[in-house]
Amino acid sequence: MAALSSKAIYGLAAMHVLCHAPRGRSMQVREISAMTRISHGYLEQLLSILRRNHLVVGLRGASGGYKLSRPANEIEVIEIIEALEGPFYNIEGNVGSSLILEYFWRDIEDKMRSLFEMKLSELDQAYQPHYYEI
Repeated sequence: MAALSSKAIYGLAAMHVLCHAPRGRSMQVREISAMTRISHGYLEQLLSILRRNHLVVGLRGASGGYKLSRPANEIEVIEIIEALEGPFYNIEGNVGSSLILEYFWRDIEDKMRSLFEMKLSELDQAYQPHYYEI
């Protein structure tokens, strides 16, 4: 995977909204759609994939909807991406005849992977706007 598609971007947005559900209650697709501006149909597809990958739980009934399958501090961003996109930044094929190039590509893969190993619960703290006095 060289770039993230809308699937991963929107899937992470939906998971972020679910992370903030009051008291861990389930949220209906229309609520998540309104908060993320993702179309209802596309969001249902994404949530279905996330459910099959055990990242969300779908509940039926009047108070049904979706909620995280486990606490946000136990879900890594990379899990969400891989559920929606497949294996993350997997170098395929012959990486060259040079051992140096093989090390280079493995190092790049490790660095890219480490960027996305952040927990879902850490997103808010890591990316709070910083205001500087001038």
